[in-house]
Amino acid sequence: MPRSPLQERSGEDRSRRVPGKSAWRWVAVAVLLGLILAVILLSVLGDGDEGTHDDAHQPPAEGDESAGEAHAGAHMEHIHGLGVDPSDGALLIASHYGLFRLDDGAPERLSEVQDFMGFTVVDEGRLLASGHPGQGQDAPSNLGLIESSDGGATWQEVSLGGEADFHALDAAGQRVYGVDATGGDQLMVSDDGGETWQSPEAPAMAGVAVDLRDPDSVLGTTPDGPVLSRDGGQSFAALQDAPLLLAVDWAADGTLYGLDPAGGLHRSDDDGATWEETQGSATLPEGYPEAVHAVDEDELWVAVEGAVLHSSDAGETFEAVHEE
Repeated sequence: MPRSPLQERSGEDRSRRVPGKSAWRWVAVAVLLGLILAVILLSVLGDGDEGTHDDAHQPPAEGDESAGEAHAGAHMEHIHGLGVDPSDGALLIASHYGLFRLDDGAPERLSEVQDFMGFTVVDEGRLLASGHPGQGQDAPSNLGLIESSDGGATWQEVSLGGEADFHALDAAGQRVYGVDATGGDQLMVSDDGGETWQSPEAPAMAGVAVDLRDPDSVLGTTPDGPVLSRDGGQSFAALQDAPLLLAVDWAADGTLYGLDPAGGLHRSDDDGATWEETQGSATLPEGYPEAVHAVDEDELWVAVEGAVLHSSDAGETFEAVHEE
């Protein structure tokens, strides 16, 4: 291959500037001294920065004014999950800056400031979640499965602390499904409320939803489209005529709602065999689809790019209840 003019000039320069043995010795001494100085400098600087790498991507600590200024107006930042409090119907929002409650006014943070990823409401007395601790919290970087029995104010580890990072969670009774991001978006299944787990052979998933009428029926969203299992996640079949979906939820009455990657909302009344895009889909804000929660065939909540919207007419119209 012919050499370029730049390569030829570089070769000429190098041949003219090759140092003699004496010069090489001085170069070696200079390099060695430079390395020693660099090590000393790094050790001195490192003492002052101890712990900063662990906290670099964590939410700010409670009352951290500097962090608050850096994220001015971003009270929840990314929304990772939605659920409804069975006791009063208030919306629970799992976010990058903690768990929030949205009733009639502005969102109110219930928990400490920490990063909630997967999140689901099991029943009135039990919430499940996963994620990462806030700054200053004594916890592993991956929280595994955690639970709350006081409405989200405090959380305790159930299992897999320091191991799993569930980016999606859903549960029906004691059956819990989770998508572990540390395992390549691997589906994991528990039959004892999250105490122990198995990892069936399943495709990588972004979202997961369980049919509350039948815990063995679970739907996952994959890069190739939704897949459905009728045997508790042990095997899956593609839903051939389904749209590509990112987030999905199964209402208690069997209605399925899903958000596609462009933020469009789709509905299925036959366990995912056929789908129809809702009329109100076109009115949803542009941006990344974050979460969907279906209460029943008519009522649902969606989160798109920090905005939270509510529909009481099966997605035909939406009311924006919060915007970041």
